[in-house]
Amino acid sequence: MPGIPDGGRKTLSTQDLQPRRRPTATRLATAAALAVVLSGCAANDPVADPGPYAIGATIEVGAAPHGIRFSADGDTAYVALTGDGQIAVVDLTGPGVVARWDAGTTPLDLIRAGDGWLVTQFTDSTLIALGADGRIIPGAVWNVGAGPSLFTPGTVRDQAWVTSEFADRLWVVDTGAGVPVASHETGDRPYPADVMWDGSHAFVPNMDAGTVSVIDLLNTETDATVEVCPGPPGGALTPDQVTYIVACGGSDEVAFINTASFEVTGRVSGLGPRPLSVAVPGDGRYAVVNNAGGSTVSVVDLEARTVAQTIEVGAQPIVVRVHPDGERVFVANEVAGTLVELVPDERLAAATPDRALPAAADTPAPTTADTPSEVVVVGVIHSGHITSELFSLEIVRDLVREIDPDYWLTEIPPNRWQRAWSEYRETGTVEEPRVRRFPEYMEGLFPLSSELDFVVIPTAGWTEPMSDFRAAYLDAYANDPERAEQWARYQAAAAESAEALAAGGAGDDPRWIHTDAYDEAYDIRMQVYARLFDEDLGPGGWDPINASHWANIERALDEHAGEGARFLLTYGAGHKGPFLRELRKRDDIVLLEVGPFLDRMGLP
Repeated sequence: MPGIPDGGRKTLSTQDLQPRRRPTATRLATAAALAVVLSGCAANDPVADPGPYAIGATIEVGAAPHGIRFSADGDTAYVALTGDGQIAVVDLTGPGVVARWDAGTTPLDLIRAGDGWLVTQFTDSTLIALGADGRIIPGAVWNVGAGPSLFTPGTVRDQAWVTSEFADRLWVVDTGAGVPVASHETGDRPYPADVMWDGSHAFVPNMDAGTVSVIDLLNTETDATVEVCPGPPGGALTPDQVTYIVACGGSDEVAFINTASFEVTGRVSGLGPRPLSVAVPGDGRYAVVNNAGGSTVSVVDLEARTVAQTIEVGAQPIVVRVHPDGERVFVANEVAGTLVELVPDERLAAATPDRALPAAADTPAPTTADTPSEVVVVGVIHSGHITSELFSLEIVRDLVREIDPDYWLTEIPPNRWQRAWSEYRETGTVEEPRVRRFPEYMEGLFPLSSELDFVVIPTAGWTEPMSDFRAAYLDAYANDPERAEQWARYQAAAAESAEALAAGGAGDDPRWIHTDAYDEAYDIRMQVYARLFDEDLGPGGWDPINASHWANIERALDEHAGEGARFLLTYGAGHKGPFLRELRKRDDIVLLEVGPFLDRMGLP
């Protein structure tokens, strides 16, 4: 966003801190929490059109289409034709097939690899390579065990994953080099997997076992085996990574698994016959599930947890994939030999007036609010609040009372908040381990929830595998003789940073913590840390973890932009500098200094 003059920070005096109008209907919750239903859902009758989606195009592609990939601009689809031994190149702007590439015996899926492609050979137990021109590269063949099927929908740091159905393996594929590099054991007869945004966890449905294997990819171990339902053949993660939705082919339902507790948190029944896989487009409001035992897809409303729509698409829909625009969904129909485009209904209506929904003239035009948001960034010291006199838990509570936020953005992972809030609401205590480690929430947020009116939005990008991997890596690094010089350089930077922090004030002084000089002193250490370790630590590196935190923070700010709301952001004090640098780039917020709030509290 365009920068704000004078660095984007407006410093307010004590007199400036006046009450302001609150956004309507704020309360302690999150959007995700409001949508989560912890108990199972009753059967739902499918709803006829109109609904969230409509068919935009139906394209004849060839025999037994399966996996679908798209060009970077989204104008071209590449469809694996298992029955023809080909890849169909489809111009989606036409639409129509413009080329066909030979692709082995039973190509089930393909993925970009270097300048070309990797293609699974389901009956040959191999992956083969195609060049950029679509021609098979002689000798480029890798055995990955019987039945390699579909690749993961996306890639993470130049890695993709593919299951070998009859070898009970999940393979890691280096898409830069175009080769499989490692594998993990799964349950009986694994079907296509999905992987979290940071590459920390793979969720693998095991068709014959009735389970989902949750594999810690960073530490190469199985975290959980979840008993889920009869015959689970596919699933997908929601965009917020809170939930894995698994199709249950043997019970015509979908089940929801929390990605932190690995517990089944709900079900939706009433889908079509033999639901096979799941795609979650856009912002995660709906999931599209293909019913491979018939000719329909079911659209599941993830907020209401009901079947919102059933759409006829063609005989035996076998693969569903989300288009790069995040809105459209494409369905490959194995028996019909077609590729069907599903379009959000309002988009189709706009594009084709003869299909338009009833005129919107009777509906008042939406208004656009432009009142800037106010943001207060409070750097906390976690367990230090328990013993500190300068920044005690009592002071934390009083500071929050003075700030009086509408939204509290917390250092809590989204997939752990619902359990914590449910426990507190039901028992008055919290057992969720990640949340329990933060005194400012245990002794601040939860007690204040009955006193103040704020919405909690969890924004942390942290995962436990990431943390475990980082700890093990740094321990090994510190004890590696070949890295002694680099480790000494990091220790020197840490000592210099500690000296600068001590020179500026007490480490628990909230006035010192909330200065730019504090951030600069802290950065001395972390800049060296990032240069030395970030590449190997991956998502757990300093810059990547701040980027993942910030992505969630920015999403919350964008969602509530223009409301004139006040946001409180609380993270460990070291994260404050990176967040302030990002906040100062925005032209739709006013940054409030912490100092005036401390003045109102009468702190020295």
